[in-house]
This record gives sequence, C-alpha cells and structure tokens, in this order.
Amino acid sequence: MRLSQYLDPQLIMLDLPAPNKSEALTKIAVRLVENKLIDDCDEFLAAVKKRENQGCTAIGHCLAIPHARSKTLKKIVIVMARLRAGIDFGAEDGEPVRLVFLLGTPEDKAGEYLKVLARLSKLLKENGLRGDLLKAASAVEVLELLEKAESKLS
Repeated sequence: MRLSQYLDPQLIMLDLPAPNKSEALTKIAVRLVENKLIDDCDEFLAAVKKRENQGCTAIGHCLAIPHARSKTLKKIVIVMARLRAGIDFGAEDGEPVRLVFLLGTPEDKAGEYLKVLARLSKLLKENGLRGDLLKAASAVEVLELLEKAESKLS
C-alpha cells in the first residue's frame, strides 16, 4: 500500500485561506465534491465533525489528521491542505495547525482505512517532512516529498 494511491494533485490545496477549523474542513469537503468523490457535502462534513467531537485530531507540531467514515464516499481518499495562516484545531501543544491531511473512507473499508491512517501518521511524524511540506511550491512537489519519505519507511 502506498499513500500516493489515495492522494492526487487535485486533492492538494496549497495556501488555503481559512479563518477557523470549520471553514477549513468545509473547503476541503467542497474540493471532494468538485472532484466527484462525494455526493453529499453536508453528510460528509457531519461525519468529520462527529469524529472531531469524539477527540481532537490535531496531533501537534502544526499538523492535524481529521478522518471519518462516510457512506457518501466511494473510495478511500486523502486531501492535503496547507493553510495560509495557522488556525486553532485544539492541539495539546497549543500550536496552530498549518497542515491538514483529511482522510475519508467508505463505511465498508474500515480495515484498509486504519492501515492508511497509521501509515500517514507515522510518515508525518518526521519534522523534516513537515517543514518541507510547508515550503513546497506545487502539488507535484508535495507528492514527490511524500513519495520520497514513504520510500524511506518501506
């Protein structure tokens, strides 16, 4: 399994303007609608927000990995958003979030979804990768950075 199979350039949003967590998640969901990956934006956002209410998905060091299972998804997807300005996501370290990797999955793919979430979490623990992602100039560069970092895991 490679993370690149769940993320494509259309799902990488660089310098996204969002004043708060709710608006950031909404803009990410709209991108999924635009790419015909979900049919029901409201249902998907409700699933993501329900998961956020169960426990904060900001893991510190400017990073959040919101995730949810939703019947509106047809396949597992990852959307990466680099926020123009850091926003409060409720991270324990108090640091504003700049990198959001939203992971969504159909309800019937729980096993694969957990493996993708674990791999993504492990990969993004690398300080150097997070710093590089904050400086990346394009979606293609983001994909290259992730691929290079993932190759080191294997």
